[in-house]
Amino acid sequence: MRNLLKSTYIPFGSQYYRAPSPHKEDWEKDLKNMADLGFNTVKYWIQWRWNNPSEGIYYFDDIDELMDLAHKYNLKVMLNTIFDVAPAWIYNKYEDASMVTLAGQRIGPQTQPHRQIGGLGYCFNHDGVSKYFFEFLKAAVERYKDHPALEIWNVGSEPELTSSMAEMRAYADDVSKIGDMLCYCNNCKVKFRKWLSVKYNGKIEKLNEAWNRNYKSFDDAELPKTRNTFNDIIDWRMFFVYTLGENVKKRFEVAKEVDKGKHPLMCHHVFIQGFPVTSTANDPWNVGRFGDLHGFTQMDDAAMIDILRSCAKDKPVISAEMLMLPGYTLDMPKSINENDIKKFIFSGLAGNQKGFIFWQYRPEILGREAPTWGLSYLNGEETLWLKSFAEVGKVLQNNADFILDAEPNKAEIAILYNPENQIFAWASTGNEKNATDSLIGFHKALYEHSYNVDFIHPIEFEKDILSNYKVFIIPFPYVINKEIAEAIKVFVKNGGLIISESYTAGWNIEHGHHEKIVPGYGLDNVFKIKQGTVDPADSADGSEIELSEKISPLENGEKIKGKFIKERFLLNGAEVIAKFNDRTPAVTVADFGKGKAVAIGSYIGIPVLRESSIVNSKFIASLVDNFGNVEKHKVKNNRRIRIDVLKDKADGIMLILQNKENEAIDIEIEIHGKIDKDLTEQFGKGKISFNNNGKISKAEISLSAYEVKVYRD
Repeated sequence: MRNLLKSTYIPFGSQYYRAPSPHKEDWEKDLKNMADLGFNTVKYWIQWRWNNPSEGIYYFDDIDELMDLAHKYNLKVMLNTIFDVAPAWIYNKYEDASMVTLAGQRIGPQTQPHRQIGGLGYCFNHDGVSKYFFEFLKAAVERYKDHPALEIWNVGSEPELTSSMAEMRAYADDVSKIGDMLCYCNNCKVKFRKWLSVKYNGKIEKLNEAWNRNYKSFDDAELPKTRNTFNDIIDWRMFFVYTLGENVKKRFEVAKEVDKGKHPLMCHHVFIQGFPVTSTANDPWNVGRFGDLHGFTQMDDAAMIDILRSCAKDKPVISAEMLMLPGYTLDMPKSINENDIKKFIFSGLAGNQKGFIFWQYRPEILGREAPTWGLSYLNGEETLWLKSFAEVGKVLQNNADFILDAEPNKAEIAILYNPENQIFAWASTGNEKNATDSLIGFHKALYEHSYNVDFIHPIEFEKDILSNYKVFIIPFPYVINKEIAEAIKVFVKNGGLIISESYTAGWNIEHGHHEKIVPGYGLDNVFKIKQGTVDPADSADGSEIELSEKISPLENGEKIKGKFIKERFLLNGAEVIAKFNDRTPAVTVADFGKGKAVAIGSYIGIPVLRESSIVNSKFIASLVDNFGNVEKHKVKNNRRIRIDVLKDKADGIMLILQNKENEAIDIEIEIHGKIDKDLTEQFGKGKISFNNNGKISKAEISLSAYEVKVYRD
């Protein structure tokens, strides 16, 4: 990150301008206040509809003045080009510009609470629209590439298929709304068939095998209209992931060509829980591969921090939009306090983020987002949380040299993030969240026990990605692929631990059929079990799984909750460590080569997220504790304190403690590694000293309910 910035600082500030809000009479006062509070960065939107009101005509007067004001007050600017708001003249010029739903409805142009100027609804596969899209980008970059206030170009704010139209993505969580699926216009049909031809190497027989069809040419391929068969609908939705990726890729190419490398380029993706890949084509790896740095829209979810870091790989990452005060008219958010702000920022810092931009400085005054979201009051006066935000910013800047060079401990655990499996979950169950909640539940369990976790994507397996980890976890593992299955065999044989839930590799995605032996692709030989009888869960609430032996810290007889089904295992060398209430095998562990394989005959990650199941969380962590040989920081009596350590190459250290419990805690912690110096709390709350034996450092700590403390050497 250091090499991308003009000086040594942590980008810290706020989104400010989304035309036509805030009003012009407030601009100078607000920007001066930001500077006085210690902010160094402000973000402005340049919007296609607002700043290109007629064909060939550009209006930049507002951005010109705001850029000059930022320079006057020594604020660095992130310019965010916003494309989903197409100008009215685009829709007049191209009657077929709009996307079309499965039900035949032509979409847009329309408004949303967060796109108050309208223009939403055009199709990314319309070549005429795309031509003017990129002409606008060229004009914007040309206009500001030499402005002294400009620091970063953000050429993609939450790129996704539905262009922020919330109602158009709801069907991924509620299949009864499938008629809203996009897009069924003729442009998409033509380009989908071309994409299929490329994917299947121009061989129609390969498409026929995958889809179970008998087409004579790719021109015969029909647009999928139901979720009743899997490979066709997976291809249909992944086509839009490709479409979006190509669009974002070209944004970077165009901006780089005009800017000529004067400024770093980035985009930022949106949170996966609210933007399912099925309906929005939101795959962080698809857009995170581009640019000089990458960002995300930050919600209160630690998994998204690790997804951000994982998808960006070695690029610097930032929080491009911290959403801490979301709401709507008469649907107000709770006020936030200093610990809330510390949690957002320092959990992000622990995940290697190097910048934090709050959404937004003033509360919104337009549309249904009014009057929420703001750091200030409606009239611009300071709130308590604005002052707290500024105080946290001062601590960041005081530690900027360290933060820019510091890194978290390397993750030794990886969780599979597979968009095709998420689409399969929607097609099979009617709700994509059954897959995403499962993987986020596993992450939550490990995060609460102070494990560092990466997410890995199917596109990374050609690089022998698993050799970087000791533990590989596959939540809701129905769809993997042959390449991943073969990598698992090598990984476990060489000493790794695999943990997988029910129906592992049950769907053979290469050939478009269910596997006859589950786990599929020969993984039954790794887990040393085969699927026996499968029944639904005992009730809508789930099924009980009882430990049949002690798995520290859980005792024999403790009960875990499984969801949806009871998959009983036929043993072929595996050991049973937990049983269903009818005493049939529910969880097994097997030796394979130098490693181990754990099979779980239900879905235990979902209750961690949806029901905050403490027992399930402990059980997931205990599997890693007992079978994974992974180093971690520890809290006495397994109290719910998250511990993070950042270090730089000069042996500088930052210790971040988060109390996840609703009560004060005085307790001993163990840090893996040697700390032979006192650490000072950065918000004036004293020092801590450590006793160490060279490998483990112990200290007594005190935290109030939900408190966050940050220590430096």
